[in-house]
Amino acid sequence: MRSRPNSGNVGFVMIERVVAVAAACAVLALSGSSAAEPPPQIAFRLDYHANLPERGCPNADEFGLILAGEFGYLLVRDDAAATLRIETRTNGRGIEAELSAPNPAEDGEWRRVVTSQDCRELLYDAATLIRIRFGPGGWQGEEPPPWLLAPPVFEVESPELRMVMPEAFLDSMAGEPSEAPLTPWEGTAPRWAQQAPGPAGEEQTALQMEGALGPAMSLYGLPSVAVGGSGMVGLRWQRFALGMDVRALITPALGIGEPPAPGRTSVVNIALLGCGIAKFIDLCAVVNGSRLNFDLDKVGQLQSADTSSLGFGGRIAARWQFSSRFTLLGYTDVSGEIRNIVFRAARLDAPTIPAYYWRSPSMRVALGLAVSAFLFD
Repeated sequence: MRSRPNSGNVGFVMIERVVAVAAACAVLALSGSSAAEPPPQIAFRLDYHANLPERGCPNADEFGLILAGEFGYLLVRDDAAATLRIETRTNGRGIEAELSAPNPAEDGEWRRVVTSQDCRELLYDAATLIRIRFGPGGWQGEEPPPWLLAPPVFEVESPELRMVMPEAFLDSMAGEPSEAPLTPWEGTAPRWAQQAPGPAGEEQTALQMEGALGPAMSLYGLPSVAVGGSGMVGLRWQRFALGMDVRALITPALGIGEPPAPGRTSVVNIALLGCGIAKFIDLCAVVNGSRLNFDLDKVGQLQSADTSSLGFGGRIAARWQFSSRFTLLGYTDVSGEIRNIVFRAARLDAPTIPAYYWRSPSMRVALGLAVSAFLFD
């Protein structure tokens, strides 16, 4: 047993342990090629209670590896008959570990208590003590009891399968006699299905069709903020996509132009998209056409409004695929309109006097959120 109260020696001790593990592995490898009969191996189930994680105690898997380094093989097994119990606890300013296992020499249990200032060094000392008692040197020429021996390991090899189709069947499939010998798996599919794989690194271009529905809104470009919804269909490949988007919006607030005319504006926008795909982001070029409708109440009448427009812009869309079929996407559209829409309205009591006026800006900004689904697998 080695006691190392000085924490400055921990690094040296760790190097010493690594060298010990490497030496044990080397001895194990050499013993596998030796003609001498190896010593009997024992095995334990591990009942491990390291109740001091804040003191740097190794977990159960790490302690199993520490034991393997001491014995030269994996000592801890779930199918073992005997159980090794280890429990750590504080002891004043230090730490102690209580070890217990069935006593192979007589009835009762084998118990030991190990103390140290460092929990990891404490468990290295515990592993050394277990090797001294239960390792090959602890039997003094005797065999360990049967209940302590490691259970045998059974290896089951898969049988070799050879499937050879009758030559008559292959000749009927190919239309000509087969002269070359068949490999084990040849003939399990028609000749047209036995194609060699494509060039290495060649990308698959699987086509997917998707549809999406969700709310949308216009922040800029109409007389006021407009809300509504949009629907989209598209074709997606691995690196690019094509789609069409239809959006219908209406301004909830009354008021068109200056002074505010009592009425609402609605718009239908149809956009064609060509997108490049980069992981979770789609970057799209957009061509859109739109038509505005001005709905006035009885206090005013529409005098003139050129309501058709064409625009070009871009879309950035973020995508989150939360299942194999469904994707949540959010997008922002920015487009420049090639013509301005002019709205004029007159009062009913003075139809010759232009009372209301609005001219659309040259840019529109819209936001949207949608759930898309792949329409075919």
